[in-house]
Amino acid sequence: MCQDCVKEEYPDRGSLCLDSGTYLANLLGCHGCGHKDTLKSVNRATTSNPEFLSQEVIEYDHVCGNCSHVVATHDHRFWVEEDYQYYEMSLVLFLTRQIRLHLAAEEVAKNEVPEKKNNLEDLVIIIREFESFDNDVSETVESVLKACNRECKIAVVSDERVYPPLHLPKEVQSHVLTPGLLYKPPDLKSFLTGTKYVLLLPDGARCSSATQLLDLIHVLETGDWQVVAVGVGGSPLTCHRYTLDIQAWTLSVAPAPQSEACDAVSGRAALLMRTNSFLLLTHPLARPVSLSVGIQGAARSWKVHVSRGGLLGEGRQLYASEHFQWKLDAIVEEQKRLLYAALGVKKVVSSGGNVLWYGCTKTTPRCFPTVVGDTPEYLYQGRWTPPCCLEGLRATARHVFRVLRTCRARWWLEGGSLLGAVRSGDIIPWDYDVDVGIYSQDVDRCPQLKSARWQTLEDDDGYVWQRASEGGFFRVHYSTANHLHVDVFPFTPKRGLMTRGGAWSTGHKQDIDFPEHFLRPLASVNFAGVMASAPNNVRDFLELKFGSGVIENPQYPNPEILLPHNISLPQG
Repeated sequence: MCQDCVKEEYPDRGSLCLDSGTYLANLLGCHGCGHKDTLKSVNRATTSNPEFLSQEVIEYDHVCGNCSHVVATHDHRFWVEEDYQYYEMSLVLFLTRQIRLHLAAEEVAKNEVPEKKNNLEDLVIIIREFESFDNDVSETVESVLKACNRECKIAVVSDERVYPPLHLPKEVQSHVLTPGLLYKPPDLKSFLTGTKYVLLLPDGARCSSATQLLDLIHVLETGDWQVVAVGVGGSPLTCHRYTLDIQAWTLSVAPAPQSEACDAVSGRAALLMRTNSFLLLTHPLARPVSLSVGIQGAARSWKVHVSRGGLLGEGRQLYASEHFQWKLDAIVEEQKRLLYAALGVKKVVSSGGNVLWYGCTKTTPRCFPTVVGDTPEYLYQGRWTPPCCLEGLRATARHVFRVLRTCRARWWLEGGSLLGAVRSGDIIPWDYDVDVGIYSQDVDRCPQLKSARWQTLEDDDGYVWQRASEGGFFRVHYSTANHLHVDVFPFTPKRGLMTRGGAWSTGHKQDIDFPEHFLRPLASVNFAGVMASAPNNVRDFLELKFGSGVIENPQYPNPEILLPHNISLPQG
């Protein structure tokens, strides 16, 4: 039977087979009387305008015109318009027809060549690295507009309104990060919506053609790196390895010569990256740009590819005068200071071992506020004691040791400081002070401690000696501005025990009385770069104060507190 390809022509002209063209009436006779005349259709139901057709759905029976015997039942037959004529069609045939049409349309679409979008329409160029007192921004912008046939988006970004004002084409947007009290800061994310690439272009760069920009995009898309760097003018780019220890607030910089995949570059460079990568940066527009992208990229394990070809051209020479160069150097140094502060970098170690400090000093306050509940603020940040603070503590400790030796007092490292000395010869990496014990009868041997009983004393080296506000013990500050300190605790021998003289209390569980035999005789340990006095049989002493296994099992002051990177918590 031709039931899969039946096409019933309307009006009453018989039933045709699509394949053979034979009238169905000649093939199908009535089961009751054998009559082969055209069969009649008797409607059972009609539904107008179904959702997926613009015609009617009809349910009907094929009935013999001679004896009214129902020859066949057909449900859901459709009026279908084709070549300006109307036909009836069964549901199966209708769906088959629709599938064939759909497949044919897909085949046509597959063979169509899609219109290729120019990649430069996906590119945003941001000019961020320039100074108001001497710049080449207008000419740099014109160079870019010409190279990309005015198809790419360009933004000039400044911290404040530029003076003298820049004269920019209408296609270029100007974004001021701190526009003033009555203005909103720019919405960077909205500006970048719909783009795929960001090119951070330094002032004075020149783009020669669209091909040059497209080549950079091609390099970015075909390599296993997140940033492509290209030099400007004849100045070479230097490749660096960055080791960023976030917990220790430290950046270590080492050269990476002849490498095409760096952690960062220095020199006049344009940096290309994907827009979604750019928006991942905590401070995407921080300056200096190359340093900022390098540090933030190193924290995310990014790699920078240095493009050896296709160098960008250079416009007029900037900062040519000695005064302008001096002014620029001062600005860049301040930008670095602000950048390191924003990113939490307080110590920068160069390849030669040279150290640059960007944290607290003797003339500035320490990096953390008053400690509450024995847990300093930085532990809640997943960090340890800032390295500048550790340096201040070491300096203060060495100064106190010298004074105590000079006055021939009997003293020793106490508590966590002694624990750090035994573990590593230094302060515990997350500790915030140094603890020293002293025989109470030796306090008056030291003029600084004797004076501090009654008044605060600043000595000739700028260290401040005072009686602690908690009472009964002494505190030596790094300076009047910086309150990093060494605590000096007096102990009084009584019947073989060293008891807390002056009934002082710090609330620390390790501040307990202990047998005097640990101090007879005193021993020595390495601490903070010098030899310091210590109890003998130091393991037993520490386990008496802190518990068994304390040397091998470090923990934070309050191990029950859930802190980021808490070494006290079981791993798993």
